[in-house]
Amino acid sequence: MQANEVVSIIIPIYKVEAYLRQCLETVTHQTYPHLEIILVNDGSPDHSEEICKEFFKRDTRIRYVRQENGGLSAARNTGIELATGDYITFIDPDDWVTEDYVEVLYQKLKDYHADVSTANYNLYDDSSSKYLIKVTEADYSETLYEGRAIMDQDAIQETRDMAWACAMMKLYKRSLFEGLRFPVGKNVEDNFLMYKLLLKADRVVHTEKCIYWYRVGRKDTLSQVWTEKRVIDEMEAKQEKLALLGMLGYDLTWHRYIYKTRLKRALEKLEEAGLQETETYARVRMNLSLIENIKE
Repeated sequence: MQANEVVSIIIPIYKVEAYLRQCLETVTHQTYPHLEIILVNDGSPDHSEEICKEFFKRDTRIRYVRQENGGLSAARNTGIELATGDYITFIDPDDWVTEDYVEVLYQKLKDYHADVSTANYNLYDDSSSKYLIKVTEADYSETLYEGRAIMDQDAIQETRDMAWACAMMKLYKRSLFEGLRFPVGKNVEDNFLMYKLLLKADRVVHTEKCIYWYRVGRKDTLSQVWTEKRVIDEMEAKQEKLALLGMLGYDLTWHRYIYKTRLKRALEKLEEAGLQETETYARVRMNLSLIENIKE
């Protein structure tokens, strides 16, 4: 282990005053001490800034910046630009992490000489105040994926949960972000970027352990809102991924399966929103018909 390697933690902040203090308490009490904690206030109109400044005064590892509202991608991109650490990790401000979050990711990355270190999460339902446990101590394992096996596992993992599909609960070599950023103005922004980071990685280690608590059930979060734009953006991201992986000669079986299930989900959500007469609904139905007619 190299001494004093710095991990940059990027936390984008917008309308999270009710949850931010819990998140920052868990981040500032990490067992791995060599941190650069970058708080990017994306023009939040609530009292989030006061909480950020409170923690900024308490912890010299914290860097705080406020910018005009540009969305989640813009906030994360600002954090990437500001990061000076050897590694980068992302934490959403309405979630929280275990005290060994960074230590687990960092130690496994070094143990396996990996470019990306991933782990897993459990959930907390804000609407019912219940903890939803999907990963226990009995599930613990460590697995290394190399070369083309990384993208094969990416598809398999996405059939199980979002541990690989989202930006959080991972540690990345900062160099992977050279030439790559989150797409500004897009919904489901992780869908556009995550697989590209994995394509640049030679080795990815996955630790089957809960190090992250993902908050669900927030009625005010955009991730709960299904709009035509969200559906269009998700289709674009999945189509782009299929096209690129196809050109690179990857087996698309599982990736096409995921695309098909996402199209079916999009139809259901559009129907729930009463959007059956829209052009977007017609496009989703057409794409689903096309993908179902592909013979393996």
